[in-house]
Amino acid sequence: MAQAHHPLLLLILLLFLSSTAIPSSKRTQPKFSAVFYFGDSVLDTGNNNHLPTVAVANHAPYGRDFPGKKPTGRFSDGRLIPDLLNERLQLKEFSPPFLDARLPNSDVATGVNFASAGSGFNDQTSRLSNTLPMSKQVDLFEDYLLRLRGIVGDKEASRIVARSLIFISSGTNDFSHYYRSPKKRKMEIGDYQDIVLQMVQVYVKELYDLGGRQFCLAGLPPFGCTPIQITLSGDPDRACVDEQNWDAHVYNSKLQRLLAKLQGSLHGSRIVYVDAYRALMEILENPAKYGFTETTRGCCGTGLREVALLCNAFTPTCKNISSYVFYDAVHPTERVYMIQELIVCHLSIYHAMHDVLMCYWITEQWN
Repeated sequence: MAQAHHPLLLLILLLFLSSTAIPSSKRTQPKFSAVFYFGDSVLDTGNNNHLPTVAVANHAPYGRDFPGKKPTGRFSDGRLIPDLLNERLQLKEFSPPFLDARLPNSDVATGVNFASAGSGFNDQTSRLSNTLPMSKQVDLFEDYLLRLRGIVGDKEASRIVARSLIFISSGTNDFSHYYRSPKKRKMEIGDYQDIVLQMVQVYVKELYDLGGRQFCLAGLPPFGCTPIQITLSGDPDRACVDEQNWDAHVYNSKLQRLLAKLQGSLHGSRIVYVDAYRALMEILENPAKYGFTETTRGCCGTGLREVALLCNAFTPTCKNISSYVFYDAVHPTERVYMIQELIVCHLSIYHAMHDVLMCYWITEQWN
């Protein structure tokens, strides 16, 4: 279904960009030297495999549709956005986790993955699951830079980072824990949103100071529509939790304003907002359009609560995975991620010009 949208999307992009006088030489050259990923389980390609945590997906039935049909630590049946994006940009086939001791030097120069399932911008969020908060992920990026400089030298390392894309997707776990903690009784949601956004600002600035110049930051998805949040709400009709979705919507509006402010204050930066909320909601509101029939349960087990260790080799899985939006009770299937890539690019046409350029950079080499 995703590929069916491809020619029309690309045509729209090319027509739109034809009036912007972009030199043809720039259209054929790769726009990013590397891509670095920071965030949670939506991006984690296996870092948690190397941590003493229960937030792991290195066991069946995860990875059943991954090349080689093996679990890798990805919370899905197959590939994640980092893998799909790396392939589209023709950097490499997958996005390697930085914590993998077997990470070869040949993979270092084109970018690595620092994301950790169960983490958040808030350090307290990660303490609950013993995973890597954003602060630790940024520390690991500094370790990465030392290794990169040792391989290619200081000057080339600086060039690679300056021409790289830094992709950040986090925050869902912060708010999921907020709703289930005593903090909700002590602090208004608006105040907590502002605290998280202060952390976003700190980490973007730290990555900028370390040489990053081009950023993609994803907003919150409609996490009130994930099967586990619906189950926890106790709604017998299994409707999305509107309060949580509204809170995500408000946070995203604040995030967009913050990113515009940050780009203005960080000289030479380009910071793009990725509308993860609309990308998933488009599918959930129009499932038949994309070939889905099950939107409120995961493919694993009952689809109500199973995630991480509760989704295991002894848990039955659905037969027709292509009809399911979610693989476990939290995470989408590979097919959903593939469709979301296209939806995000389509939405960016209606945003600022630099968003369209970013979308063009990401899609220009699609076959």
